[in-house]
Amino acid sequence: MSVRWGRIFYYPLYIFFCIIIALIINLGSAGSKVVERVHNKRFMAVWIGTVLLLLVYAILISYMHTVLVLRKRFGRNAKLNFMIYLLCSSCVVLALHGVVLEVLLPDRPGLIVLSRWYLTTDFLFFFPIVTAYILFVYRFPKWVLLDWQSLALLTVHLPESKTRLDRRPSPLLLDIGSGMRENLAVRENTTDQLEKSTRQLSWNNAQTATMDLSSLTKAESQAVLLSLWQRNRDRLALMVYLLRKWEGEETIGGKTIKCLHAVIICKEQRTADVYLHDGKFCRIDVTTKVLRENPWLVKIRAKVYVNMLFFRVPVNRPTMLELNAEIKQKLHRLLPEEKLKILVTPSRELRNNINNFWGIIDTLDENKLEEEFNLA
Repeated sequence: MSVRWGRIFYYPLYIFFCIIIALIINLGSAGSKVVERVHNKRFMAVWIGTVLLLLVYAILISYMHTVLVLRKRFGRNAKLNFMIYLLCSSCVVLALHGVVLEVLLPDRPGLIVLSRWYLTTDFLFFFPIVTAYILFVYRFPKWVLLDWQSLALLTVHLPESKTRLDRRPSPLLLDIGSGMRENLAVRENTTDQLEKSTRQLSWNNAQTATMDLSSLTKAESQAVLLSLWQRNRDRLALMVYLLRKWEGEETIGGKTIKCLHAVIICKEQRTADVYLHDGKFCRIDVTTKVLRENPWLVKIRAKVYVNMLFFRVPVNRPTMLELNAEIKQKLHRLLPEEKLKILVTPSRELRNNINNFWGIIDTLDENKLEEEFNLA
């Protein structure tokens, strides 16, 4: 797995802290015999072994966090996910630690990890540190030792909206995380790999390898994307499917625009200002009732509606919205960073509308995105 340049000094720092913590664990219970324990022939080996164990435990904890919290294994109840994550992470680490102690100290009778001499000595330093790290990962998930979520990234490059002069469609580029290395040359294999992707798709372009689906016809690749949406509710696949379906049509060339092309809608008294997916701007004649009746448009501020096809909710910031990176780049001229942030930050009173959207996502009709609004 390739390492981001911005984290080059992060891993040595992680190892340094593990060395210090391992020292505390091994010397914490020594009391007045610290010097004697340090001069013990086995001390260096035990110290290094503890450092390696702490790194393994850190990787396991990050994995448990990804599976149980980030992927919402037990539904959308955040408290339940946290409690299960805390319990499972603690039990897994203690079980593994107990096995290691049994192997290293075969002369001790019974379960060492549950023995009185261990519980009243090294355990008092080991377990609080492990618990603190479990809570740290939950509070600051981006500082995990190994980001398991990035191993299953699925990123889609949007095709440029332009008139096609040749018959052969432009290739659809899907970026799959480095964990997926199978040959996807044929359609069946491609479908299998896409169906293994997580439901909450990430739009981060880092640490990915490009997969070219140009070997498929446009009809075949479109069928794969539509199937991915219908089976797994993957909005990113639906977004690309619809944009490719209408890529030869001018966004605002006629008297109407499709709901699909609207990213952010700012409602005025009789009209609404619309920021489109291709970086353009227009004004439509629409009522509040019509906007509310479209389930893809979620009201997040007094006058602002967003098309949830283009947004995701960061795992560590459940009350915030994050716009697809390529759409954001196209809209940068009209919506600089600060202005965009203000527009897409949900107000306290309307934050629950986002949760309501997740509640109905299984029943959403993709055809509602092809409804049309009249230009003002």
